Amino acid sequence: MNFLNSLWAFVVAIGLLVVIHELGHYLVMRWCGVRVLRFAFGFGKVLWSRTDKSGTEWALCLWPLGGYVKPLDTREETGLSNAERLAAFDTQSVGKRIAMVSAGPIANFLLAILLYWVVFLNGVSEWRPILAAPEPGTPAAVAGIHANDMVTRVDGDTVSSWSEAQWQLLQLISKDPVVSLAVVATEGGVPVAGAPDRGVEIRLPAEVPLGPTVLPDLGLKLAVPQLPPIVGQVQPESAAFAAGIQVGDRVLSVNGAPISAWGEFVKLIRAHPEQPLTLVIERQEQQTTLTLKPASVAEQGQTIGRAGISPEQGSALAAYKIHKTLGPGAAFGAAVAETYEKSRFTLVMMGQMIVGKASLDNLSGPISIASAAGQTARIGLEAFLRFLAIVSLSLGVINLLPLPLLDGGHLMYYFVEILTGKPISAERQALFQRFGVFLLGSLMFIAVFNDLQRLFNW
Repeated sequence: MNFLNSLWAFVVAIGLLVVIHELGHYLVMRWCGVRVLRFAFGFGKVLWSRTDKSGTEWALCLWPLGGYVKPLDTREETGLSNAERLAAFDTQSVGKRIAMVSAGPIANFLLAILLYWVVFLNGVSEWRPILAAPEPGTPAAVAGIHANDMVTRVDGDTVSSWSEAQWQLLQLISKDPVVSLAVVATEGGVPVAGAPDRGVEIRLPAEVPLGPTVLPDLGLKLAVPQLPPIVGQVQPESAAFAAGIQVGDRVLSVNGAPISAWGEFVKLIRAHPEQPLTLVIERQEQQTTLTLKPASVAEQGQTIGRAGISPEQGSALAAYKIHKTLGPGAAFGAAVAETYEKSRFTLVMMGQMIVGKASLDNLSGPISIASAAGQTARIGLEAFLRFLAIVSLSLGVINLLPLPLLDGGHLMYYFVEILTGKPISAERQALFQRFGVFLLGSLMFIAVFNDLQRLFNW
């Protein structure tokens, strides 16, 4: 069932992002007076199609992993009338061609802004940047970070949530050998009365490979408060749902081992993928024995168990979280800033991978994207919208790279045409196309290989 949920979420995500991207191309082509022959969702065999009054064929194809818009082009069609030649893509001015090609990535950026705007407008609950005790010997421990220290500033910039702190830290780590923080001691999620801000400097190792574990490797981990082992939410069609676990159940023991905190329960679930666990739970003052078989999922190269439940969030947890609600104008400004910062960081990460400072293991393919789509869809609407936004802006950034086969490659041709006064010859374009096929094919191979590594824990 998890596979079907991931597949459904993946198809919805890719379908929306591809349609928006191609719709950007289509609308600007029509605005420029270009005739569009086909608007296709997917590749391969056409499963369904219809032709509208303007002569555009709208097609649904077998493989829903992309799409394309095919305009009229004199280089591919013969016997065209003068009116048809005027409506062809290649006969338009270079300025119009730039507008038509760049419209797809721009549409993805606009979608990301819209999605973030909806998220921020609805209000966001985030963790306060309170740190767990760093592992001995890590740079954070050496710098003097203690358990329950809350980050108040990163390199002089004020932060109020863990996501903000993470974002600032990741940007600094990619360029500076020393990270400056201001922290304050807390107790129960609240700053200790009279405790001053302390300045600490975390000195980074000579080589810090950027990746999903870079902050924990430095000793910077989020502190999660100890919660009682009471179930607050059960996801439909999850392992916990199949086991008969209900909201309000208190977990007393797992395989005979007493459970006093939610974190202990989670550790046992993660350590036993596809292995039955005997639970003793208390429900309405009566004890019941259940058997839970956690689902097996891949996470950061490891196979872990997942039950599909979350704890009851009482007042203890509320102190560790911050809720932000923005008006329409402020939410829009925050959405634009979020899209810009995430897009810029995506480019930085690509540059780090090119020069070897970030591992190619960070590349993800369709399997990882499908898994993330399913996970975020199960978590809730906010998480899924954030996922769609980050994939949409990433699609926009990638398509603007000056590589043949991508929109950015075509834009590169047009800028060369502006500088030289003549278009690049068909022979050179064909040569660049072959190079583009090889390069993008190699990157896709690495991404899929990484997916398989994560899936099978190679």
